[in-house]
Amino acid sequence: MIVIAHRGASKQAPESTAAAIRLALAARADMIELDVQMTHDHRLAIFHDERLDRTTNGRGRLTHRRWRELAGLDAGAWFAPRFAGERILLVSQALRLIRPPCRVNLELKRTRRPAALIRGLVRGLRWTRAGRRVLVSSFDASLLIRLRARAPRLPLALLCRRRPWAALQQAVRLGCVAFHPQHSLVTPRLIERAHAAGVRVHAWVVDRPALARRLSRMGVDGLFTNAPATLR
Repeated sequence: MIVIAHRGASKQAPESTAAAIRLALAARADMIELDVQMTHDHRLAIFHDERLDRTTNGRGRLTHRRWRELAGLDAGAWFAPRFAGERILLVSQALRLIRPPCRVNLELKRTRRPAALIRGLVRGLRWTRAGRRVLVSSFDASLLIRLRARAPRLPLALLCRRRPWAALQQAVRLGCVAFHPQHSLVTPRLIERAHAAGVRVHAWVVDRPALARRLSRMGVDGLFTNAPATLR
């Protein structure tokens, strides 16, 4: 069972920042999950929320801002004073920080500009030569369909927060290598069906060791966690 650091070690450091990534690497996470959105000027940034307000000193939607406006924002002080000065990262910057053998799960957020997002991601992965260690996931199956057409060999995963059986069937149809359900949806039968189709099951988000042990006994292949050191 692999340990997947959710937005880095986000229980110990501000999510999706270089500090969270470094702590996840120190905890020997097998994979680090990071969210991808596109700025107004088509740069690919690591950021979860639609709005900047919760985790930076900025305001408004990230997708409405140019990168030069975002690059100087403080993305760490909200978490603790000692993290003041942490910045929003570009995908290329995050990939440079995460060295093998640790792998990367890039989650594509829903967007009104899907073609531009997919084009930028494929170009970026080719430029950084990181495609072999990246798993791309999304709740939006249409994004994965577009990505499959442009990069047939790139490993994909479908995220799921409801109707797990229908979502698993969709993941199989899409040729996904992994299925990412919310942990409360996971059952031994679901895992068995996924494995029979050649699909790995990575459940999210699990921070409690007792729950992690129970899911491990069911046979999950990986767990997303905000506390990779604890689960390790």
